[in-house]
Amino acid sequence: MKFTIDGSLLSTVISELHKVCASRSVIPILSGIKIEASNEGLKLTGGNSELFIETTIPTNTDSLKVLEGGSVVIQSKYFSELLKKLPAKVHIQSGSNNEIVIKSGEIVTKIPGFDANEYPKLPDVNSQQIVKLRLGILKDTIKQTLFAVAKNDAKPVLEGVRIELAKGKLICVATDSNRLARCEVNVSSDLTEAIVVPKASLLEVLSSKENDNTIIEITLGNRFLTMKIGSTKMISALIEGNYPNTETLIPTAYISTITMNRKNLLAGIERACIFSGALKHNNVHLKLSENGSMKIASSSTEIGMIEESQKIVEMQGNDFDITLDGKYLAEAIKAIHEEDVTFQYNGSMRPILIRPAQSRSYVQLISPRRTH
Repeated sequence: MKFTIDGSLLSTVISELHKVCASRSVIPILSGIKIEASNEGLKLTGGNSELFIETTIPTNTDSLKVLEGGSVVIQSKYFSELLKKLPAKVHIQSGSNNEIVIKSGEIVTKIPGFDANEYPKLPDVNSQQIVKLRLGILKDTIKQTLFAVAKNDAKPVLEGVRIELAKGKLICVATDSNRLARCEVNVSSDLTEAIVVPKASLLEVLSSKENDNTIIEITLGNRFLTMKIGSTKMISALIEGNYPNTETLIPTAYISTITMNRKNLLAGIERACIFSGALKHNNVHLKLSENGSMKIASSSTEIGMIEESQKIVEMQGNDFDITLDGKYLAEAIKAIHEEDVTFQYNGSMRPILIRPAQSRSYVQLISPRRTH
């Protein structure tokens, strides 16, 4: 294997792959990045037991010249750090015993590698179940749900986002049993399928630097999911298990519906969180005042108290008195992009529904906190 490449281009790709490489694994070769050179270009692969990312740099660019084909696996940590400190063009070739020689100007380095044949064979997700949509749409859907996944839950299935395809819609759902976020978008697909995708895999989609108008091609398999974005392909293992039926959790009738300015409300919630105290689960109290405004309050023996009133944009009903986790509430409001946010209330000990004022395609539920 022998090729010359622009150092900054290679450094950028290797840095991205290094993030998903297994730093500690029972399979040592997974700490490395597989490099395959051919007349078509460079194929670089990094990953761990749950996620692999494969990026291709084509030869039809002035940045790459492949002189000799071949393959090798190189330690990602040292390779990534070295490339950041090398100038200009980089010349790389593999020698005997999988040793990699790297030259840049007058600088020569040698790094031991692994036999590429020992690198795990990636799952081949051959399926007719393919969905295409704009990257920006998928990113927005992920952002509006990913924050609600469980962290180190006793039920591993809750540590991912459930993605469902049904009747021309893509529906993402996440819950940690105390809150729920659900977002749906229209897609050109007749598929009916449901899978649970790990949080780490979806974070990689969010980190993609491709233009939001780029089409992402999603291929569904039995145990794996492939997402192709431009010259990059991600292969993710799916989380197995029965995801809870969240549809039955969303109420259809409410005591009160209140709409408020999102920006002002978020600022008030964040101020209240300063005084809520972690030991009290960041409790923030929302109550309808006699003058028709919303009172936002919190207190802590160690810190003090805060109370403020905010104007209500629109109101139906005359009852609203609930205590919520302020952190959860702030995250819910941040995920909404509209100017106003709507609360739908069904009692002080019933989950509150939160949604954008003008949209029905995105909803959140947060369970109340007991104050005594």
